[in-house]
Formats: sequence, C-alpha cells, structure tokens
Amino acid sequence: MSSKDNFDDEGPAVEVPAEQKDSLRSFISTLAQFSGDLSSLTCPSFLLSSVSLLEYSQYWGDHPKLFAAISKGETPEDRLLNATKWFISTLYGSYSSRSTAAGMEKKPYNPILGEQYFAQWTGDEETGDTILKAEQVSHHPPIMGFHLENKKAGVILEGHCGQKSRYAMPAGIDVSQTGHAILTLPEFKEHYLITLPSLNIRGMVTGRPSVELSGTTYILSSTGLLATIEYSTRGYFSGERHSFKATLKPVDGGSAFYTAQGVWSGASNYTNVKKNETALFFDADSDKGVPPEIKPQTEMNALESHKLWSNVTNAINAKDYAAASREKTQIEEAQRVLARTRKEKGETQADALSVFELVSEDNDDTGKAFASLKEKLIDAVGAKALKEDDTKPHWRLRQ
Repeated sequence: MSSKDNFDDEGPAVEVPAEQKDSLRSFISTLAQFSGDLSSLTCPSFLLSSVSLLEYSQYWGDHPKLFAAISKGETPEDRLLNATKWFISTLYGSYSSRSTAAGMEKKPYNPILGEQYFAQWTGDEETGDTILKAEQVSHHPPIMGFHLENKKAGVILEGHCGQKSRYAMPAGIDVSQTGHAILTLPEFKEHYLITLPSLNIRGMVTGRPSVELSGTTYILSSTGLLATIEYSTRGYFSGERHSFKATLKPVDGGSAFYTAQGVWSGASNYTNVKKNETALFFDADSDKGVPPEIKPQTEMNALESHKLWSNVTNAINAKDYAAASREKTQIEEAQRVLARTRKEKGETQADALSVFELVSEDNDDTGKAFASLKEKLIDAVGAKALKEDDTKPHWRLRQ
C-alpha cells in the first residue's frame, strides 16, 4: 500500500505518518469486512479531524448575507431562487473546505448525546445578526438538531440531520444523510422543505479521503414551486467534478422559470428562462464563507463542543495520536456509563437534552408545515425524495 494518494490531482499529496500505517491498514481491512452502519467503528486518530460533527451545522450560516437575502425576493419565484443560491453557498464549507485546506477530508468526532454548539454572525443595520443553536439530540441513531435564525431579516431554518454509512467498493464509504430542514419566512407565511444530498467518500486506501455529492436534493416551497438540484461526481453537467444543475419550476408541472448550473465548490451561473438572460449565480472561490463568532472556552459549559473535545483536539494538533485516542476513549466511556444510568432510571435520550425538544407534527407549526410539504414532495417525485430516520422525529428549540 502506498502512503501517498493518487485518488485525484487536487491539492497537495498527504503523507501517512509511519507509525500510523499499520493502524490505517487495519482500519481499511475492518471496513472491507464490516456490514451495516459504520458509525460504530473506531477511526484511527490520524484520520480524525479536530472538530465535532455537530460544529458542521455552522456551514448553514457560512454566508449570512445570502441567508438574510432570501426574504428580499419580491416574488415567490425570486425567493425560491434566493433560497437555492443560499443553499448552494453552504455546500463548499460543508463538503469541500477541509479537503482544500488540508489536502484531505478527515472524520469529525462523533458528538455525544446532549452535546451543544452555539455561534453567531454579527450583521449590520440592514442584515441583522444570525444566530445558530445546535444539539446532538440522539446518539443511537446519531442525529443533530439545528436552528439558524435572523430575526431582522425574517428568516428561520430548523431541522435535523443524521448519517447512515456503508462500505462501498473500491475502498470507499457511501453516506446517506437522513433528516431535513424547514426554512420559514414569517412575513410571507411561507415554508420551504429542504432535503439533503448523499455523500461518496473516496480515497480511503491511500489515507487521503475526499467527498463528492451525488443524487438529487429538493427545495419545495409552500407556494407550489420546486427547485430540483442534481449532482454529478464526474462533471456531467459542467465538465468538472463537484458539478450540479438546478431547475426551478412549478411543482405540478409547467416550464422552468430559472435554471442554474456549474460547480458547487467553485463558480456557477443561473439563467432567467423567460428573459433568456444568464449571470453569475455563486462563486465559492471569490465569495468566502464568514467564520462564526464563538465565545471563549472559559465561558462555555461542559457540554459545548469546543470545551468538551479540547483535550482531544490539542493532542491531534500536536500530532500526539496516542494521547488523542486515550482522551477520546475517556469521553466515550463516560457516555456509556451515563447511558446505562439513564436506562436503569427508565429515561429516554430526550431526557438528556436541554436545548431541543421532540414534538409531534400535529402540535407544532413547523411540524405541520413539514407534514404538508412532505406529502406534496412525495406526490411530485416519489418517496425516494426523503431519507428519514425510522421514527421521523421533529425537533425544535425548547419553548
């Protein structure tokens, strides 16, 4: 096995540390023989990122001005276009930024039940502040709840996300992202159901993983308009990897009024079909994501991601992978003890939460909106549109 990656020609070559080669070989061998969801496997510390997966919820707010601008559209068509543009802007941070910076994708920490992450983006008088709250609402299966809101702009995003992963030949991992997001514009009394893309992680054998998006995602508006976003791992739409094509049209049929295509990790253009005019849609190279503001660790509670995983992160950054494994194991073992204690007391996972709560779709406005949009989306494109958790939960901030 080579210690260098020949998976693609993007980014610098990454050396596997000599002391980690046996660990990597063992992990790849385990992957090849494993059946079922891979979330329970222990990843070598060399392949660990220095952040929790819960922190990935911040990428929803990477471009706070685009998030705030969703409600600025004058027509339902324009608001759906704005929502689609904002959604495309979230993909680079979520799925490509770490490969660009470090030459490879690494596995984030598995969040513990009740883990929390808070962030904000301070805006100006026109856009206002954008606030993010996230919590790991389930450990088995792993599910995170998130709530992003800009009160001044009148834009709210809430939902949950989980992952179901499996080994894929040759030496890769396919990840089905379960869950959904609901975007709400109170001024217009509009809701948008957003589904999540599937992930293909390749380059595991060489120790230099990278992520591609595949399949189709949807943004369905309560106004009866639908954005369909198709992803290609081989440049089918644009001639480049990470390509996509979006079509915006009425959900019950009819002609497209906007289309967009290009590279989600780079530049894309959109076309106003009626006017036959094409212009820049989004460019991840020139429009960089805005880092969120995070309070100091000294002001965090023990369950906030940065504080919870600080010893593991410090060890990884120092390349002391043995220490990182020890610190990580201590956190995980403490959680097993807590889980056994909750079971003995007859408590559920939801009893461990303080930020989010599980509610019925029947007694929550966003839940009702989801139930309605879900049925409309299934009628339009089939049940394949939604990759839901078995219990199909709806999570919201505690009232």
